[in-house]
Amino acid sequence: MRKVLVLSLIMISSWLAAQEEPAAAPLPKPRDSGAFFFEATSQYLSFASGDLDGNLVVGNADQVFHVPRIKPSLGFGIGFGRRFRSGLWAVSYLVSGHDATFQGRDSTAVSRQVQVNARTFLFRTSPLRLFLQLGLNFPWLRVRGNAADRDGKFHDATYAGVGANAGAGILAPVSSRMFFSAGLVYRFMGYLYAFGPVKGIDVTDLFDNVTGPRHSGFLRAPVIALELSLGYEL
Repeated sequence: MRKVLVLSLIMISSWLAAQEEPAAAPLPKPRDSGAFFFEATSQYLSFASGDLDGNLVVGNADQVFHVPRIKPSLGFGIGFGRRFRSGLWAVSYLVSGHDATFQGRDSTAVSRQVQVNARTFLFRTSPLRLFLQLGLNFPWLRVRGNAADRDGKFHDATYAGVGANAGAGILAPVSSRMFFSAGLVYRFMGYLYAFGPVKGIDVTDLFDNVTGPRHSGFLRAPVIALELSLGYEL
């Protein structure tokens, strides 16, 4: 009986010691909680109907902007962010080249933007994670030979503004550190400023068809984009 009692005390002491060991050395946090990542993105984007229809002309006595129509094209981007169990946030720089037309002229354009997004996972326990996305965009669009000076000579024009985006998609793991995501995004962008042969100017300080009424607001530019991204956690 004494041997059984001694053996029981030894087993209880060993069990208590085993319970105390993890407290002395905290376990590492899961990689899915607060991991920083870099991301490469490809996109197909289409400028929907809006003020960028190729027909609108705004200007004043110093410069005239022939607002272009932008054709769909492919683009790419790079970014970084932080991923949590409930979702992620990311900041991306996106660029795409486009064919453009205005007033019967063919041209080219380059669309650039900084995109800030937050994604919320709908099902947090599934390996395939559906997400909803909300964010902001800070775009600028450069169009070759798109603005004319008072002598009728054409110069490159740049339009800059701000916008918001919303979308949905799916995120899937590729490896322990790598993940793939695909999403459909709607961006509503407004170009507030125009830069041409003279100094930059607020769009509302320009006149429709140069001699008409003052332009009433920003240049609306809705965009629909399909984004495919590959992320790598640090």
